[in-house]
Amino acid sequence: MKRLLLLLIVAVCQACVSNLVVRNNHLYYDGVLVGELTSQPCEGVTYCDVAEQIDNHTVRIVRTFTATENVEQARLTLNFRHASPNTYAMIPSVCYNGNHWGRGREPKGFCTDGKWHTYSYQRTPIPGATYSEGERFGVAMWSEVPTSESEAFACAIMPTDSCTTHSLILPEEEQPFTYIGKNVYGQPFTQKLSLARGDTQQLVAYLHVTPLTEGAYNAASFLDTAWALADKECAPIATPEQIWKYGVRYAKEYLWAEEEEYRGFSIGLVPNGSDGWRQRSFMKYEIGWCGQNASFINSLLADYLRSGDEDSKNKALAALDSWTSQKLLREGSFYVVNYDNILRGKDNTISDACNLGTAAYNFFETAQLLEQCGEQERIPHLRSIALGICDFVRGDQLPSGCYGKGWRESGECLYREGTVGAFMIAPMLAAYEVTADSCYFTSAKSAYDFYFAEFAREGYTTAGALDTWCIDKESSMSMLRAAILLYDLTGNRQYLHDAERISYYLSTWLWHYNAPYTDNEVGYNNFRTFGATSVSVQHHHLDVYALLWVGEWLRLAELTGNDIWRDKALAVWSYGCQGVSDGTLEVNGRVRPVGSQNEAFFNCHWEYTHGKPRFNDWLVAWPGAFRLETLRHLTDWSVLNQTE
Repeated sequence: MKRLLLLLIVAVCQACVSNLVVRNNHLYYDGVLVGELTSQPCEGVTYCDVAEQIDNHTVRIVRTFTATENVEQARLTLNFRHASPNTYAMIPSVCYNGNHWGRGREPKGFCTDGKWHTYSYQRTPIPGATYSEGERFGVAMWSEVPTSESEAFACAIMPTDSCTTHSLILPEEEQPFTYIGKNVYGQPFTQKLSLARGDTQQLVAYLHVTPLTEGAYNAASFLDTAWALADKECAPIATPEQIWKYGVRYAKEYLWAEEEEYRGFSIGLVPNGSDGWRQRSFMKYEIGWCGQNASFINSLLADYLRSGDEDSKNKALAALDSWTSQKLLREGSFYVVNYDNILRGKDNTISDACNLGTAAYNFFETAQLLEQCGEQERIPHLRSIALGICDFVRGDQLPSGCYGKGWRESGECLYREGTVGAFMIAPMLAAYEVTADSCYFTSAKSAYDFYFAEFAREGYTTAGALDTWCIDKESSMSMLRAAILLYDLTGNRQYLHDAERISYYLSTWLWHYNAPYTDNEVGYNNFRTFGATSVSVQHHHLDVYALLWVGEWLRLAELTGNDIWRDKALAVWSYGCQGVSDGTLEVNGRVRPVGSQNEAFFNCHWEYTHGKPRFNDWLVAWPGAFRLETLRHLTDWSVLNQTE
């Protein structure tokens, strides 16, 4: 292959001098070489490039390929070789510096047996995005959304000792394997691309360069640009008032469970026979994480205060009595987070920081709601449980500030790795507010300093989802909440800077575009991927978990004056309210109960077979709980109607 031509079209005022210059196929920033545009040869194909200046940090490259003869199987590439040893490399939502942290068996490193890993653009939250940091610059490359399946492409990032190559690849491929399920690998694939003589194809790349600043989240610059260029079309959704009513009905009419002495909420519904639904029959009753009993209790109390519905209050109080039963309490303030363990008489159970943190944080809020409802008699016992959880975890805290992740009833800490312990920071701060005892604040700050330093050093957070042990997004939500709470308590604006840094990391999991899926693939009309989040490097599907930090992003926008967090919060809300059934929605041949929503959308080649629906049929409890929780914490629901 021979490079024919490189034209530079300056799209800014001629009087302006750009920091970024393309000259003879090389990219310079303030006169310093950043790298060069290259391509891997494809016999019988030539190309030419046109470069357009977008801003002082970004150029748009359009590479047009022309077949000079018939080509049976073309592989076309647009590469940028970052001319520096690599210090950090990322494919957002897919690979963070090689994914070497954790016990999961997701794709590790950047190559296997000498073959570079390539991934479909559909796995990435910004189409085909790759990012690397060298000695002086951060470099990002991404493309535009294909308009059809035939334009689908792939990406790769290839770090060596001397440079890092960013690559866009046409047609779509995944090599040398396809990651098709949790820790499951399938055969590699390459889509067919045949060219006749004279045929043309195009690849488009956005190249963004920013000087590295010590102590900053340097990918923020490219993420701001990618967001500014994003197609921000949101899906049509119900009003917040309707979403509230749907969520309350789902909790009371479909998730409500009564078994022996237990009264509370099920973890979710699964298909029952040909067209019905039933509550899941195992690991059914959980205080937090997927089950979210603590949050549902608070939302039904809030519903009583809003509407006067006695049934909401009665179910909330009945569930609260189950989840504050003496049967859940052990010596040393150990708290059992799964009621199934009580019903089965299971000994030596494990309680984790995610569930414990959710329980304690919500219970402090429950006490406030009980007072408003005139149910003060339950408050002392409830607060003693919440404070007991905090005391148990605080007593186990290491001098470094690190909390545990999971404990046996004996108090033995089984594991501490990862960021999951950070779910205990917010309840520690709540305990400090309730008691004014500085030991809780000291514990929370020590833990925050430990986990934030780890995040700043590594560039990711880890192991938030309890069914994975890998780099993820869920654990960083706990850090975001903690940063804003610490700002509220101290007035120290450094915590707001931290919150923005964490938010940019969360943005590497946020879908910036609407992928071209057909209605048949989705199961209903007008579905949008904009505002979705990928789960983890071990789970490559989209979910609505980001609903949990909508309030934090709205607040962060208010505190910093940076509207990007408001815009992203609204995008998350819009995506998260798609597919919430009004009681008539049919997906995958089944009518879904009012207020229900499935957990996963299979956006790529993970858990998806061509021709099958991309939605699963797991109507788990947590999405509805998160929507209700977001709404009950907002005083003005109209802000959620201001989508663009």
